[in-house]
Amino acid sequence: MKRALKHLPALLLAVGLTGHSSWVAAGALSLLPPDATVRATLADLPQLRASTLESDLARAEQKKLAAGPHEWILRAGQSQRRITGGERYLEQELGLERSVRWFGKAGQDEAIGAQTVALAATQRADTWHEAGRTLLADWFEALREQVAVARWQEQQQLALELQVLVEKRVKAGDAARLDLLQAQAEYGRVSAQLQQARLRLEQVLGQLQLNYRGLPLPQATQLPVPEYGNAEIDTLQARILDDNHEVELAEAGAELAQLRARRQERERMPDPTVSLRAVRERDGQERLLGLSLSIPLGGAVRSAERDAAVARAGMARERLALVQRKVAADARRAATEGVRSVAVWQTLEQVAQQTQQQASLMLRAYQAGELTLAEALTGRRLALEALLAAQSAQIDALQAEARVRLDAHEIWSIDEPKHR
Repeated sequence: MKRALKHLPALLLAVGLTGHSSWVAAGALSLLPPDATVRATLADLPQLRASTLESDLARAEQKKLAAGPHEWILRAGQSQRRITGGERYLEQELGLERSVRWFGKAGQDEAIGAQTVALAATQRADTWHEAGRTLLADWFEALREQVAVARWQEQQQLALELQVLVEKRVKAGDAARLDLLQAQAEYGRVSAQLQQARLRLEQVLGQLQLNYRGLPLPQATQLPVPEYGNAEIDTLQARILDDNHEVELAEAGAELAQLRARRQERERMPDPTVSLRAVRERDGQERLLGLSLSIPLGGAVRSAERDAAVARAGMARERLALVQRKVAADARRAATEGVRSVAVWQTLEQVAQQTQQQASLMLRAYQAGELTLAEALTGRRLALEALLAAQSAQIDALQAEARVRLDAHEIWSIDEPKHR
């Protein structure tokens, strides 16, 4: 019996040792796809193509504001004058008129147009960043499922080898039929878990390829050590807040609302209309040339529009304050997660090592006849669960690190990435 069992401890201990990732160069960057590939993928997303069209729309709006709302109006007319007694005269009239912006309205419109273009550019940068966040989450989800499949494949192979050994023992009369049933049940359980893990991986990879065409599939053969274990939370938070598109977008919106409020204030003085009029009367016997100026009389509508613009500007300022608080809280949360998740992984890693030692002792006890195979298998399952939890925590820590780098515009930035 002991001769048949002498290889069991080394075999079953592999549940923990085989599953451990081999540490590679520190940092989450080694897990990410090439920067140029990511940029091309993000630029091809529908929301980014739409944001490019929004920028084109903003530039068209800028041209419209620069040209102004007023156009030249040409008036022409012809009439016939009849005088009692039978005389008739043909008369013509020609007029040209246009309203003009005054009191600096044209300059204000140009400023609004420029700010509209700037707002569209900031909106595109924010859309790019949010798309990058989504891609990052999807990428690490695929990595997480790949690691799970790899671990369950290892466990299936180990369970199969155990089942073969127990079958030999049963044939040799060194083990009960119950041990074989338990080994077969364990193999079936592990195989079912592997099938479920493969299904999840297939779904995740399919979604990844569908949403991000041209992006290579992730490879989780080795997991690096997270870098932010000894980082300062305040430092990481400051890096995120140093250049934040969400805040910049709110600031640009508030500035545009303020410019529009100032522009509406000038509308209290309506634009005058200048008219040039040429008239030919009595078959050309009389000719008239005149210049006229007309000014609308502002009323309650203009005052209401001004009040509404001022209110919208105030609302934009309050939204900016709200966004600043939200972004600061999100940055703090991301920085904290980037640092603390490393400690969580380290703790779970220690637990995994301890459960592996426990599984080893239980296998020796089974070999000595002090424990049943069921008890030894329970120890093995606990070791596997601890390993999966530790590797999941490691991926969480790496994802948190990558999220901080992304939010700090060190990777996948719409502009040139920062290197820190």
